[in-house]
Amino acid sequence: MSPAILLVTDFSHAADLAAQRAVLLARQRGCELILAHLAGSGPPDVAERLPRYAVMLARRHRLPLRLLGSLDLAGLREAAAAQAGLLVMGWPPPAACRWPWSSGVFALRLLWRLRCPLLVVRTPAPQAYARLLVALGPAPAPATALLRAAAELAPDAELELFHVIDTRQETHVRAAEASARSLREYRDALDAHGHRHLRRLSDALDARRNRLMYTLGRGDPARQILVQQDYGRAELVVTGRGQRPAWLELLLGSTAARLLQHMRCDLLVWPEWPGPAALPECGACKKSTWNSAVTTSSWTSC
Repeated sequence: MSPAILLVTDFSHAADLAAQRAVLLARQRGCELILAHLAGSGPPDVAERLPRYAVMLARRHRLPLRLLGSLDLAGLREAAAAQAGLLVMGWPPPAACRWPWSSGVFALRLLWRLRCPLLVVRTPAPQAYARLLVALGPAPAPATALLRAAAELAPDAELELFHVIDTRQETHVRAAEASARSLREYRDALDAHGHRHLRRLSDALDARRNRLMYTLGRGDPARQILVQQDYGRAELVVTGRGQRPAWLELLLGSTAARLLQHMRCDLLVWPEWPGPAALPECGACKKSTWNSAVTTSSWTSC
């Protein structure tokens, strides 16, 4: 049996959408469904309502279901790490569980130290995902693992591999007073490296190449992912999340947390450990910089 799916509910409309997707995935994968309530949210009669809801889900969908009760964010992280292979919840989060003026703090708190994949559901789930946008980083090993995880989640879906070149790295080149020609050559080298990176990753799923597309973008990663998802009408965006200290994420921000706040479709955040990447070198400043975004796309052929 596949690892269990942990469904978090607060009895809101967003939680109902998450339950639809969690049930669909549990039936497809033949795995157990674990139900938990997000402490501090929902109606006042949660203690009575939660067991009835669990029985209803199990009987209606004929699924093995286990009830955990009410858990805070720390408890959810521990339960997900110990008992589940996927954590599913709706969005936006309950107002009682976040700062009144922003869901950004809640997003960072939710992702902090989360060692289990997180599926955030925003849309109804009438059927399996048909089109996925997979946002890939520069390190080959985590990117390959992320791509295979996306293919396993939706085996019949069309995959679009997306890699964003973060243009903020060009400040090193400009600081070195590089000429326009050197800057152009540097950008061309990054583009060529990005295309090779995506082609190598596409070869990892050779049997699916007739349903595989790759796109290279340029700019702010979170913004470019949002733009590409809207352009390609992806039903699910899959992205990785490196392990960084909480203070560093609060200082520099997190692409995954920004996507949680602004994404219009479902989002799967996959925890990953950063690995080494082959970095192209800029001849002007002799500093290796890499990380990648748009408007060039190419279909791979069989």
